[in-house]
Amino acid sequence: MGRRGGPVSGDERRPGTSSARGRLRVGVFAGGRSAEHEVSVSSADSVLRAVDRERFEPYLIYIDRDGGWHLPAGPAAELGEAPLAEVLGIETPTAQVARLRDTSAQGGREGDEGNAAGLPVAVPRGSGALQPRQALRSLADAIDVAFLAVHGPFGEDGTLQGFLEMAGIPYTGAGVLASAVAMDKVVFKDLMRGHGLPVTDYTWFRRGSWHAAPERVLRDVVAAIGERSVVKPARLGSSVGMTLVHEPSELPGAIDEALRHDTKVIVERYVADARELECGVLGNEDPVVFEPGEVRSHHEWYDYESKYVDGLADVHPRARLDPILASRLKELALAAYRAVDCAGLARVDFLVPTDAIFISEMNTLPGFTTTSMYPKQAQLAGMELPQLIARLIDLGLDAAREGRTPSSAGETEPR
Repeated sequence: MGRRGGPVSGDERRPGTSSARGRLRVGVFAGGRSAEHEVSVSSADSVLRAVDRERFEPYLIYIDRDGGWHLPAGPAAELGEAPLAEVLGIETPTAQVARLRDTSAQGGREGDEGNAAGLPVAVPRGSGALQPRQALRSLADAIDVAFLAVHGPFGEDGTLQGFLEMAGIPYTGAGVLASAVAMDKVVFKDLMRGHGLPVTDYTWFRRGSWHAAPERVLRDVVAAIGERSVVKPARLGSSVGMTLVHEPSELPGAIDEALRHDTKVIVERYVADARELECGVLGNEDPVVFEPGEVRSHHEWYDYESKYVDGLADVHPRARLDPILASRLKELALAAYRAVDCAGLARVDFLVPTDAIFISEMNTLPGFTTTSMYPKQAQLAGMELPQLIARLIDLGLDAAREGRTPSSAGETEPR
C-alpha cells in the first residue's frame, strides 16, 4: 500500500482537481471496525480489479479493525493473483470461516478475548495509522470522490457518510439519514410499518434490560413472537451474530450471541418455508429496480458461512417467479427505497412464504464480492461491473451537486 498513514499523494495539485492524466481520483474505502471487515475488503478487491482506470484513478483507503486509517502514498496498483486481503495481511471471508470452525471444534468462542461490545479483537495501533480527524486533512485535498465498500457499523450506518459530508467529499450510496435508518433493523421496520409496508412481527430490547431482568425479557419475547424466532444484532449485517431459535430453551444463548456484537437485539417471528428473494435498486431521483433474485442456502438458513464460502448457497440473480409476484416485489422494493429516502444503490431483501410477502431488511451498501447478488443482478440488467462502478460514482457526484443536506443544497459544484 505504500506508506501507511502517509499522504495520499505527493504532488501539489489544487484541491478538487483530477489527476495529472485527467482522471477522477476515487478513494476506495475498505475494512472498518465492524465484524464485516473481511467482507468489506473482499468487496474492495472486486472494485479495484474492475474499476475503469482510463477514467478513474483509484486510491485504497484502508481502515483497520481498531479504526486506524491507512492512506496510500499513491494510486492503487492493479491487483495480481493474490487477493487484496493477502496484500493487507488479513483473512479472506473463506479463511475466516475455516478459523471459526476450528475455534468451535476446540470448544472456544470467537471474540472471547475481544472488547465488551463483541467487536473484533483490537489490533495494536501503529504502522503509521491515523485517527480519522488526522486523515481528513489529507483526504480532503487528495480525492475527488469516495467509493464506499465498507460494511456494517462505522461504515454503512451513516457515521462515515457524515464524516465525508463534513469534509465536503462526494461519496457513493445513501446519505447519512438513509444509511442510519436502514442499518438499524428496528427503526427500519418501524418506518416500513408507518408506510403500510409488510414486515414480520418483531420485538427488541437493549443489553441493560436483558441483564436486569432476563426472565421477564424471555417471557415478553415468547409472548410477542412465539416459540420459533430469529434473533439478530439490531445493527449488523451478513448474518453475523444471528441465530435461528427452534424452541424457548435456545433463546438465552441466541440473545447472548447477538449481544456479543451489539447492545441492541431484535427478535423476529420465524417465517416457515419462506423463499429468500432480493431486489437490487439503482438510482437517485428516478431509481430502477432489478428483477428479483433468489438465494437458496445449503444450510438451515442463509448464515455467514453460506454467504461467503463458494458452494454453500445457490445464488440465482434471476429467480423463477410468477410475473405478478415479481412485479409486486419490485413495487415493494421501490416503495421501501423511497420511504428511506435512499440514493445510489440498495438491496431489498424479502421473505416470501406461499401466502404472503414480508420485507426483511434493506442493505444500502450491498456486497461486491464474487458471491454477492447485487452485481450479478446488475449484469443481467445489462451493466457489467466496470459500468456499474462508474454509474455509482456518477450518482454520488450527482447527489453532491444536488445537495444531500440543507446547508449544501444549491452550492457550487462539488469538490
